[in-house]
Formats: sequence, structure tokens, C-alpha cells
Amino acid sequence: MTLARGAAQNGVMVSDPSAPVLHRPDEAVPGELLEAASCAGLSVSVFHGTPPAPGPHGALYLWTEGAADALAARLASPDLPAAAVSLGQPARELAVPSFQLPAGAGAAVLAPVLAAAAEVARGRAAAGALTTRLVEAEARVETLNRIGIALSAERDLERLLEKILTESRRFTGSEAGSLYLLEDGPKGKRLRFKLAQNDAVRFAFTERTMTVDEQSLAGYVALTGEPLNLEDAYGIPPSVPYRHNDLFDAATGWRTRSVLVVPMRDHTGELVGVLQLMNRKVGPSGAFASYPEEIVPLLLSLATQAAVCLKANELTASIRRLFEDFARAAIVAVEQRDPTTAGHSNRVAELTTSLARVVDRAGDGPYAGVSFTREEMRELKTAALLHDFGKISIPERVLVKAKKLEEESLRRIRDRFDFALEAADAADYRNLLGRLAEAGVAPTAEDLRELDLARWERAQELEAQFDEIRRANEPTVLPRESGGRLRALLTRSWRDRRGVLTPLLLDDEFRLLSIVKGSLSSEERTQIESHVSHTYRFLSSIPWTADLARVPEIAHAHHEKLDGTGYPRRLTADRIPLPSRIMTVCDIYDALTASDRPYKKAVSREGALRILEDEAQTGLLDRWLVETFVSEKVWVPGIV
Repeated sequence: MTLARGAAQNGVMVSDPSAPVLHRPDEAVPGELLEAASCAGLSVSVFHGTPPAPGPHGALYLWTEGAADALAARLASPDLPAAAVSLGQPARELAVPSFQLPAGAGAAVLAPVLAAAAEVARGRAAAGALTTRLVEAEARVETLNRIGIALSAERDLERLLEKILTESRRFTGSEAGSLYLLEDGPKGKRLRFKLAQNDAVRFAFTERTMTVDEQSLAGYVALTGEPLNLEDAYGIPPSVPYRHNDLFDAATGWRTRSVLVVPMRDHTGELVGVLQLMNRKVGPSGAFASYPEEIVPLLLSLATQAAVCLKANELTASIRRLFEDFARAAIVAVEQRDPTTAGHSNRVAELTTSLARVVDRAGDGPYAGVSFTREEMRELKTAALLHDFGKISIPERVLVKAKKLEEESLRRIRDRFDFALEAADAADYRNLLGRLAEAGVAPTAEDLRELDLARWERAQELEAQFDEIRRANEPTVLPRESGGRLRALLTRSWRDRRGVLTPLLLDDEFRLLSIVKGSLSSEERTQIESHVSHTYRFLSSIPWTADLARVPEIAHAHHEKLDGTGYPRRLTADRIPLPSRIMTVCDIYDALTASDRPYKKAVSREGALRILEDEAQTGLLDRWLVETFVSEKVWVPGIV
């Protein structure tokens, strides 16, 4: 070390400003010590009572018996950036390093010892500063990780943007901030001023777009990809192309001071947007300060995390739109096969989400503790939209079957009746001609009148029986016995022109006409019911995102009944998910009240509600859901 003599100003030796200060008690000290301190490049200060704290470069403390207690209190921490020196006698045991100066030694001897002690103090200060910086760096990295986790967990775009700006401001201590997103415009790339925050003033915010050019701070950063760190927005040199837009300051009276603008690039380097922070505040007093250069790369890292999250959010949104478009296309495909059911899936989806919202806000009852997240509501709506997709695999003749017997079958029965009538007439004419020929007489008017009467009576009887067939052929919503006089037709036959006896009503025809509810035979009903299994198999083959993973399961159970009599798996109440129970109520209601279909008449709202209440009363449907559906008038648009 090169020793230099310092000069004295106001009783304090002025020396190397980066050297530790030697603090001595207000006592008489040898002049050699002061001279040595000067030679060692140290400033000397005198303290009264409590010794001062070490400065940023550390400190030396002269230990004396008179100041022993005060110094022991000051130097109690082993991490303190300080060292102690004593003259002639060792210092009392202290928590910091101590150096004993030889008594009566000259300045030339004392100066190297003081210089060494000063280096120790300065080293401890430097180590403490490094430790502090390390702790701060670790805290910042931990904060970045926390922010990154928080950003990656957010699925809502608007909340994600808010979180990006809020966390960036908190991370940098900024009073205000703005966020811009890059988008394609009709004339090229533009920046959309998407969000602004300011803790100091209240203001009305309106989104707008701006060109990507060098004139604005955000435009310059978007164009060049380089961050801007301005100590004063109003002190921008005239040699640069960008300028601070002071319109907001003028309108609100707020003043922009320091500014930090960074690009938001994703992992591929593609620009996503620009983050602009203003007016950094530090310390308990909230004093304004410039943004330190070491914070710029950290903010760039945060901006990259934010950009990646935005990209992921956009990707998730695009996948969601893809699924929604697919769902709509699937609905169209199903409804084209059965146009009379058009709108059913959409109506069920709206009713289901409305009833789910009522469940979500229920304050009492069996579902008081149930709540649906936004993702779960979307999942439920998607399942409701696609709950009938499996019908695309059902034969169309079954899917749209309007009557118990198809029109062609009814025409064949009609022809059979007509042939039976004509055959019976022909037999009467043949019998009459035989009798007349045997008697050798001509037919009389009375003979013809009797033939006409017999034909009329026979025609009336057959027509009445065919009318019974027509009535039995109509499907019903509620069970209705269709046997009756039809059973007699099983034993009534007619002889065709080949002499073969044929029943007027075949066994299969009678079986179909005897269906007590609806228009489907047990085999056809099994085919229709299989649409649920087809729906599940199809939906299970789709690689749903995590927030839609239960769509197949929810749709699979929408025809199950609480007592285990539903289909296709005969689930009991404990195995039927609540979303499926909700959908079941809404599906039945819409199916009952939908416009007239070829196979059924629309049921009035009052009738449909009575049917729901009856099924709830008998344990088929969830009673609380049905009662809530009725009391809240869920079917009324906008009331829930």
C-alpha cells in the first residue's frame, strides 16, 4: 500500500473517500496514531457516547477502557463490516476482528497495522454488500419464479394481462405502467394500447392502436427490440427519434419521471408486445428514483415469461375455439339427420348452465357447498352441447320414426283390408250365383240389396278396425294400452287369390301397435338408447384439454336415473355426477316442450313440469334440482 498524508478539515482528516473511517472516542489520543491514520489514508472522526454505525466501506473503532461498554454494544454483531484497534493493551473480547497497536510506536509502525485493519473492515463491508446483493438477487429470482407460476396458472386473458402489468410494477416498484400488444392491422403491424395502471391518479382508459415506428417509446422498442431506460422522460436528448407523449400528464396533472420500456418476446424471439413502466419509487418514503441497469435483464426475463404465457393463453383459447367450432359442427351434423330436433342441443346447454349457476350460488340445501369454476361451467356446457352426438350413428329410420308402424307398413295393412273386403264381396257374389243357378232363377232387386247391405256392414266393420289401427299407430308421451279390439284381428284372416289364408294383422304389426309409450319397439329403443354409449366412445377418443377432461363422463350419464333404472349403465344416485343430474332435468324438459315432432306432440310447459315433478317424487330425478328448476323459472331467458 502506498501511504499518503491527508489534510485536516474541520477536525476530521480527509483521505481516501472509499477507505473506512476510524472512529475514536472523545478522549486524548497520541498524535502518532492520528498521523498514522492519515498515512494509511483513513479519515478520523470523534464520537461522544454511542459510536456511529459503519459506513458503506466499513469502519475502524479505537477501543479504550472509557468507551469499552459503548463499543461492545456497537460491535456485538459478528457480521458488522468493522474492526477494532487498541493501543498498548488488548481490546476486550469483541464479535469483530481486533488489532493491538504497540504502545509508544511511531506513525511509520502504526500506519501499516491501521491499513491492514482497514482492509479487513473494507473486505467485510464488501462481503456484506455481496451477501446483500446475493440475497436481493435470490429474492428477485424467487419473485420471478413466483410470478412465472402465477402467470402460467392464469387462463383468463384479461386477468392475465392485469396480472402481468401488476406484477411487473410490483417487481420494479413502479407507480404506473402500460401494456401494449402487437397485432396485425389492415396496413401492417400495430400496437394495441391494451392496459394502463396508475396508483397516483384515476383516469378513464380506452383501448386504441398506434403505429409501430420510432416516434413513440413503445413503438421504438417494438421496432428495435431494445429496451429503453430513461432517467427523466422530459430529459430525452434531441438527437434520438423517440419522444415522450405528455398528453396524459397534461390531462391529469401527473408527471412522468423515470421510464423503463422493454419488449415482450416469446421463447422463439417473436415480439408479442411491449411493457412500459414509469416512476420507480424506493424506500419507506417512496422517493422517486431511476431504474438500475441490473434490473433491466430481470425485467426482460419477466417480460419473456409473460409473452410465453400470453402465447400459451392464445393457444389454449384457439384450441378452445376449435373445440367449440367442432361442437357446433357436430350439432349441425346430428340435426341435419333429424331436422325436427334443431336447436335441442343448444337449448339444453343454455338451460344446463343456467341451472348450474343457481346451484353455484345456493346458500342452503344439499348443494350449498358446491361451486363451479369458470372452467367447470365451460366443461358442463360443452358436455351439454355434445350430449346427443352419438345419435349420428343411429339408423335414420329409427332416429326419425314418427309412428309405431312406418307409412309403408300401414299401406300394406290398408291394402290387406281392401283385399279382404273385395274377397268377401266376391265370395258373396259367387255364393249367390251358385244358388240362383241351382234354382234356375234370375237375381232379384232384393238379392242385390242384401249384397250391398252385407258389403256396407262389412266395410263399416273393417273401417272401424282400421281406424283403431290408425289410432294405435299414434305415439304417446305417457303410457297407454293399445291392445283392445286389435287382438281380435290376430285371428281374423282373408284368403288371397292363391287361396292362402293370411291374418288381417300380423304378429309383428300387432306387437308394434301395442307399444304403450312412444313409437319405438324394444329393439328400436335399444338402438336409440345406444346413442349415449356411442357419444361416450366418440368423446373419449378426443384429447381434451385438462379443463374439459370430464366432458365424456358428464355426457355419458345424462340418461341415468337415481334409482338405477336409467341407461346405459343403470347407475344409482351415488354414482351419477352432479353436472349430469343437472343436464338430465334440462334435457327432459326441452325434449317434452320442444315443437311438434313427427313422433310426438309438444307437451305444454305445465305438463312438462308436472312430469318432472312426478319423476322427482318417485325418485327418478333429483328432487332439489327439479324444485329449483321450477321455482327459479330456469327456462325463462335472462332470469337466472
